[in-house]
Amino acid sequence: MLNHFKSYEDLLGFLKQNVHHFMMDGTGGVILTLYSVIFTRYIDQVREDMDEPTGKLMGAHGYCTQDMVNLYLTGKANSNVFNDKIELDSGTGSDVTILKGVTGRSNIGLLSLFEHHKSCQVGTYLKTPKYPVWVVCSESHFSVLFSIKKELISDWKAERRFDLYYYDGLARQQEEIKLTIDTVDMGFKTPSSEEDLVPPLEHCIRTKWSGANVDWNGTEPLL
Repeated sequence: MLNHFKSYEDLLGFLKQNVHHFMMDGTGGVILTLYSVIFTRYIDQVREDMDEPTGKLMGAHGYCTQDMVNLYLTGKANSNVFNDKIELDSGTGSDVTILKGVTGRSNIGLLSLFEHHKSCQVGTYLKTPKYPVWVVCSESHFSVLFSIKKELISDWKAERRFDLYYYDGLARQQEEIKLTIDTVDMGFKTPSSEEDLVPPLEHCIRTKWSGANVDWNGTEPLL
C-alpha cells in the first residue's frame, strides 16, 4: 500500500508508528526507504535528474550508484558530487554533454575516499551541509561522521579544534568512537608515504580539513 502525506507532521507520526519496519533485520527497511524517496521524487523526475535517462540507481555487484546516494542526501538523483553542472563541448560546436552535479547545500553531507585517490572532487555543497553530519564513502560501504555542535558548519573558528563521532552500522559498532580533529596543530605533519598505515577514515576527513591531526582518543584506529 502506498501512503501519501500532506504535512511533515503526518509523515513523522507514520514513521514513529512504523519505524520497526525500517530498522529490524529481515524487514527490507532499506528497500522500503528507497521506494519512498523514489516515489517522493517521482520516477520520471528521477530519470531527468541523471546524466543519462537510462542511468541506474543500482550498479554492478549490487552497489548503489552515486545517483542513488544523491537521491537520499539531496532529494535529487544527480549523477555527480561536484557543485552545479559541467558542460563538455565535443569541439564541433553543436554537441554539448551536460554532467549534472549537486544543485545546493544539502541537510547531510558527503565525504569520499575516492577524492583522496583523486577519482572525484566532492563539491562544497556536500562538504558543507546545513547540519554537521556527513555520510562517509570508504572501504566499499557507507558509514557516518557527525558533530553535536551545529556551529561547526557556520563558524570557521569552531573548525580549529573539534570532536567528531563516528558510527559504522555495517560493522554493528557498539562502542563510542570519538575523534578529535585539530586543524591548527603546527607540529603535525600529514603522512606522505604510501607505506604509512593511515586509516582510510582519516583520508576522508582530510579531504575537507586538509592537514588535520586526527586523535582517536584511545580507540584503536580502523585500518
